[in-house]
Parts: sequence; C-alpha cells; structure tokens
Amino acid sequence: MNQYGSEKTPFLFVIDFEMEKPFVVRLDDLKNENIRCAIHDGIIDFEFTGPSQQSVKSVIIEKEVIDFPTYQKAFDLVKNNLLAGNSFLTNLTVETPVSLNASLDLIFDKANAKYKLYFKDLFLCFSPETFVQIDPDGKISSFPMKGTIDAEIPGAKEIIMKDEKELFEHTTIVDLIRNDLSKVCSKVWVEDFRYIENISKEGGGELLQVSSKVSGLLPSDWQHHIGDIISSMLPAGSISGAPKPKTLEIIREAEKITYHKNHKRGYYTGIFGIFDGKQLSSGVMIRYIENTPSGLVYKSGGGITARSSAGNEYQEMIQKIYVPIL
Repeated sequence: MNQYGSEKTPFLFVIDFEMEKPFVVRLDDLKNENIRCAIHDGIIDFEFTGPSQQSVKSVIIEKEVIDFPTYQKAFDLVKNNLLAGNSFLTNLTVETPVSLNASLDLIFDKANAKYKLYFKDLFLCFSPETFVQIDPDGKISSFPMKGTIDAEIPGAKEIIMKDEKELFEHTTIVDLIRNDLSKVCSKVWVEDFRYIENISKEGGGELLQVSSKVSGLLPSDWQHHIGDIISSMLPAGSISGAPKPKTLEIIREAEKITYHKNHKRGYYTGIFGIFDGKQLSSGVMIRYIENTPSGLVYKSGGGITARSSAGNEYQEMIQKIYVPIL
C-alpha cells in the first residue's frame, strides 16, 4: 500500500479483522480477479461490477437465529468484564445461518449501499459505514456509527437521541476514533457529533443510524505512508471497543460462544477501500454474508456497555440481518 501510494497507482485493499489475510490489487488488475466492488460515498465514485444479473422483486431471508440463552451466555461474559472495568465498550457479534432466494451476485447488483464488495465467492458486503476518507490535501475523516433503531417506531429519532446508553456508547467510540487519528495526525477535531442517517431495508422499511464525523490533518507526504496510516487504526474502533487490546481479548472469548465452528471473524468487520491515485475512501465491512462450507451465514452484532440489556441487544442483532434492496 505504501509503494502503490508513493507511485500514485490506484489500488483496492481488503483487510480482515485479525489482519491475517490482507489483500491488495491494482485497479488495472481487477479484471483478473473474481471481485466486484462499488464505492459511491461523495469522495470516490467507482464501480467494477461485471455484467448485470437477472432482476429480483424482493430478497427473502430465512434465518436460524441463535437461541437467546446461548446469546445471553456470551453477553454475560462481556457484561461481567464491563462491570469489572476491563472494558468500557465491547462489540459482540453473532453468526446466523441464512438461506436466500437470490445469489450473492444478484444481491450485489440490487443492494443499495455506499460500500459494496463481492469477494471471490467468499463473501458479500453492503456497508453503510465509512472507515476513513482522505482527500488530496491530507485531511482524514472517520465516521463512526453507533446507535440503530427501526424508523417505524413512533418517535424513533427522539428515542435514539435521548437514550443515555446509546449516548455513552457513541461518545466512547468518538473518543476512541479521536485517539486513533491522533497517532498519525497533527490536529484532530470532532466535525459533527451525532447526526441521523436513514438506511433502507428490503421491503421498503428503514433504519435510523446515528453517526459522527471526526477529522484530522495528515503530513503532506501521506500518500507514501498509506499502509502505515491504515494499519495503525485497525481494527476499527466502532466494531471492536475500548480500550482496544483488552477488549479484543474479551471479544475472542465471547465469540467462541456465538460462532458455530471458527470464532475468528475473518473479513467480517475488517475494512476495504480504494486509493484512486489522489485520494482514498474505505468502508467497514458490516452488513455481511459469508459463503461457508456448511452454507451461508449473516454476521451481525452491536456494542455492549455496562448499561446494556441482553434482550435489547439480542433484538438489535436480529434487526441488523437485512438486505438494503430498494
């Protein structure tokens, strides 16, 4: 990444959560890979999609959701660590077997999201969440998302914005992102704190998502150090927690309970992005379907704090299993 950046060579990068299987390819070489991707986020406008697939009116997802007692076992492990002061915020995720009435290729075509990636028939991601954007002058911005609610709930916006647990969770992540940016920036500031975004679901429904914008200034030669800058901020704070080192230990232990065979997240909650030769944009790989030897699984989850309840977090995890088809 450092080499391609210093040469101003456009490239795609895909980095897994554990940072064990990073993948980097020049955009000119994408035609030789079984990869389809699209980014439309106001900074990068890029598509490499291949031929259009057959249309589908709606995507139907059948889920084999983890039973609540099993989820609560993992939740309690996390909550006990939070109460002991080992973490302020821990992101707990779950693997849900699913069946679909459409192929991953077709869902890629029809999904409405800022960041879409179909990767070698291993997984499909259609994420609304930006990791970082970097403009040609070296301004870097991150957009942590924390706080989700069904838009159809009466007074949904007021409920989510006034919820003290959600405020604490969001503030913790914003502070973590500020700290991550300070590792590589000369100046860091919160540009926009807690604004609402509307995210479409299949069937015409919507979710409300709470986001913030945190920005910083990189050195003028930032393009020569893209790999160093990105790796210093991983894994993304919004899908790990704080403080990161201890929280990652808690995640590994808790997700042995919520994952069926392999408790590693893999590419789920990693990042992918594009450097176009001048600027960079990347997304967090949430809203994610993986093609495993035993079938498709949808991975979802949420942030747990000392104020969280198992029932509410369980429902939020289920609520996030959707496909954003318009």
